[in-house]
Amino acid sequence: MSVVQIANTLTGWSGRKLIRNVLYLINLMTFSSLALRDWFSKNQVFNSRSYSSTVAQIIFTGVDALPTISFLGLITGFIFTFRLISISDSLGTTNDIIHLLITIICLSVGPFLAAVIIISRTGSAIVVDLGNMKLNGEIEALENLGININDYLIAPRILGTAISQLAITVYFTLIALLTGILISALFVNPSHFAYILKISNSFTPYFVSIFVVKNLIFGFVIATIASFNGLSVSSSATELPQRTTASIVQSLSFVFIIDSLLTFAIFV
Repeated sequence: MSVVQIANTLTGWSGRKLIRNVLYLINLMTFSSLALRDWFSKNQVFNSRSYSSTVAQIIFTGVDALPTISFLGLITGFIFTFRLISISDSLGTTNDIIHLLITIICLSVGPFLAAVIIISRTGSAIVVDLGNMKLNGEIEALENLGININDYLIAPRILGTAISQLAITVYFTLIALLTGILISALFVNPSHFAYILKISNSFTPYFVSIFVVKNLIFGFVIATIASFNGLSVSSSATELPQRTTASIVQSLSFVFIIDSLLTFAIFV
């Protein structure tokens, strides 16, 4: 094979890959937009019955994951927060330490670890749940009964997962920060207790908005990808593990890309 043929092959492969990824992204955006449109058009804002499915998703994604999140928060507080304080205390000022804690723990480690937990736990469950419903004919039966699956199945999972991502990241971040500060204050310098108040005062509206938007996007994307892959199961149970693996890989890829883009937008 000549150099020209190799170049054409590589160019063609990369072009096809790019087109497939762009089309997949368009499909995801259309899929989630239609689901949310149908949900908001049929549900009343102040009607509690409208939120039953969403609340159930929040309980599964957020509340049931609290033991795991608590354990990871304690470990992160010791591994990251405590060591960051110990190292920065001898190299930088108090403002440098506060900035590092907010940037690394609050805006980077917290959202990412929470997203990984949700991908491995909730994302997989959504794929398997919707995939089994598709194989058993339950999706078709619901549609024959006139039930909109976007409103009944998809949107509650997307909304519930997005809200849960934000909630458990707040919980995780608080545990990670408090654990590291308490250990540092008890074993290094008692004056480090003051970091608790200083960190709370350092959360500007800008940082809070970035934190909220980042986590909502993570949860939204994870649930959308999982739901899309679950409904993509067509005829065989062997597709379930394949779609579950694809959902995990795709979700992790999107989380990395979104995290990189947001980090670039914040600090550049």
